[in-house]
Amino acid sequence: MEIYLDYNAGAPLRPEVREALMNFLSGEGANPSSVHRSGQRARRILEQARGQVGALIEAAAKNVVFTSGGTEANNLAIFGALRAQAGRRKVISSLIEHSSIINPLKAAEREGFNVKWLAPDHDGRIDIEQAIAALDENTALVTMALANSETGVIQDLAPLAAAAREVGALMHIDAAQALGRMRLSVKRLECDLMTLSGHKIGALAGIGALYVRDERRLCPLMFGGPQERGIRPGTQNLPGALSMGVAAEVLAKNLTNEINYVTFLAERLRSRLWNSVPGIKLNGPLFGRIPNTLNCVFPGVRGETMLLALDLEGVRVSMGSACAAGSIEPSHVLLAMGRSESEALSSLRLSLGPQLTVEQVDQAARIIVHVWRRLACVDTSHSGAWQ
Repeated sequence: MEIYLDYNAGAPLRPEVREALMNFLSGEGANPSSVHRSGQRARRILEQARGQVGALIEAAAKNVVFTSGGTEANNLAIFGALRAQAGRRKVISSLIEHSSIINPLKAAEREGFNVKWLAPDHDGRIDIEQAIAALDENTALVTMALANSETGVIQDLAPLAAAAREVGALMHIDAAQALGRMRLSVKRLECDLMTLSGHKIGALAGIGALYVRDERRLCPLMFGGPQERGIRPGTQNLPGALSMGVAAEVLAKNLTNEINYVTFLAERLRSRLWNSVPGIKLNGPLFGRIPNTLNCVFPGVRGETMLLALDLEGVRVSMGSACAAGSIEPSHVLLAMGRSESEALSSLRLSLGPQLTVEQVDQAARIIVHVWRRLACVDTSHSGAWQ
């Protein structure tokens, strides 16, 4: 039996999305920019998807710009904002961001921008007061993730967004991991830009979106046709947009139930691991995380070795962000949180989703405990722990 515990890397396609795609693909293909009837039908599908995605974050449809995914949305937000904020040369971010924020900002530094890199505390939280204190009239952009992709730790970004507006800076929130795991409202967060990713919520890979409050404050990175209000030109990925719209609509109807169910599953998994793996530690606080994510230090084993052993047993996990897969370096997020290199290299990310069953979670717990004991050479002859 295969048990998938890597939802933060990408969620399985939702059944409702699969059905909608099959119906779509059995019909005619058309370009949403074409003026004939087939083109207009395609346009209606696109705009319906835009509205469905906007509704999930309490945004108007016209403020949703479709992209190829979260990475493109982050790059568009960062460089589009910096180009639009003429004369301002400062950016505020943190050391625990996803590579699709960190690497664009490193490129911006090479172009002469000054990036203020904020360090987290031991629990992975950014000092928001310190971030607010760093704001000044030279600040063009503040860019941070709402929920960390590796630990799931949630940042309190609304006060920072309000303070950024007071000095005329733009606030960009990367909500790729938060979408579908907590309630999102661009009105409550008061952000100018928000990144969303389709495959995190059970849509196709290769589709994402950027919420843009005011298009006048964002310069396009590409030039061509008028698609997406000229912010992101090029023929839209219609199947991708359809899939993201359907996934968003399903979530909007079931979000509370899904959050409660995944919270239950994750706590069930955590309690079983904590009862059977002495010395296991959670990277991040017990509360204040998106509920589906457990980033754990497994003592006495290398995370990579345990990941491969679990894969052979049918349990799919990761050591961190999927975009860093293949790297033998310890997680930059965990190191920034003060974990030792040894702890970082012994950590695994277990991320759950609503398509899992209780039986799968219990089986995963048994397999994880068994694999850890074998790799750590633990004597279980006198163990009374849950198995």
